[in-house]
Amino acid sequence: MQPRATDVERLKKKVRKMAAGRVLSGDSTDACLDLARMAGCRVQIAAGYGSMSDSPTALRRDRMIWLLEGFVQVHDASGGVTHISQGESTVLMGGQAYRLVFPQLSLYLLVEAES
Repeated sequence: MQPRATDVERLKKKVRKMAAGRVLSGDSTDACLDLARMAGCRVQIAAGYGSMSDSPTALRRDRMIWLLEGFVQVHDASGGVTHISQGESTVLMGGQAYRLVFPQLSLYLLVEAES
């Protein structure tokens, strides 16, 4: 049986709707929708808004983020900031500390190693 293709726009709309209530109340948000688990990885479509933490926090596993809409500022432990815009991606290394800041509601694909 062939895997069914899923409409990405429908998934983006669903995640945006999940995040909307928190965003409208002025809170930071990180809403995720699991898409798949394969080859030792977890795949999610996520919505982010605001700062996800007060300071850089160490990741347990490698993560790849690919911005579908909006942009993110990736702050590292040394004080460096990387700006990622729509259509761009980056790999965040496990064991390193990062803080994600979304100045506007942004949608991204998140792939994380599971082991």
